[in-house]
Amino acid sequence: MLSQQAFDALGPIFVRHGWVFFGPYRRGQGLSAQAGPYIGDEIDKAKKSGGISAGAATMVRLLATDHLDDQLAGFAWLRNQSFVEPKRIAVAGNSFGGVETVFGVERADYCAAVDSAGGAESWELAPQLQAAMTGAVRSAKAPIFFFQAENDWNLGPTKTLSAVMKDRGKPYIEKIYPPYGKSRQDGHTFGYFGSAVWENDVFEFLDRYCPRARPR
Repeated sequence: MLSQQAFDALGPIFVRHGWVFFGPYRRGQGLSAQAGPYIGDEIDKAKKSGGISAGAATMVRLLATDHLDDQLAGFAWLRNQSFVEPKRIAVAGNSFGGVETVFGVERADYCAAVDSAGGAESWELAPQLQAAMTGAVRSAKAPIFFFQAENDWNLGPTKTLSAVMKDRGKPYIEKIYPPYGKSRQDGHTFGYFGSAVWENDVFEFLDRYCPRARPR
């Protein structure tokens, strides 16, 4: 139940900064257990039948279709809520959520995006993922803050995607923080549990690109 632990850690921080925090469960997990198969199981099944390349292809396909559709449905729902400023919705995610963040910012009118370690664990083994994420940031509709801990699995996503944003003249921030925890997996969870380190940077970024409406 890592998602619930992450939501419990992140929700109060976003609320303290004046944001509504909407944390969806992916299909097959937690409160969405009955909504469809869990992506991890689908990837494992593909790997067993077709190897690493098949697993990577399945991951990219699901994140760019079913799971992206779920994200966009959540975005549409939020825009219709009375407690949400419809032009001030940002998207953020860690790991698979970071991949979804990049895919979402190509399609939806977010004010900003925060990608923490999106694709880091799969980057080196999944050229399909590299191509899909690179293509998405080329068409990004909003600024993106890319960040990772130095001891994450692979720093390629932040470095590569930031370079693409720079080449396209799109606003972005790239930041590699000091190592977090004692292992690569600890480093990979930095976006969930390392808020004491990144909080000020992230909310300064969000405040810059998603300013609050002035009272009339």
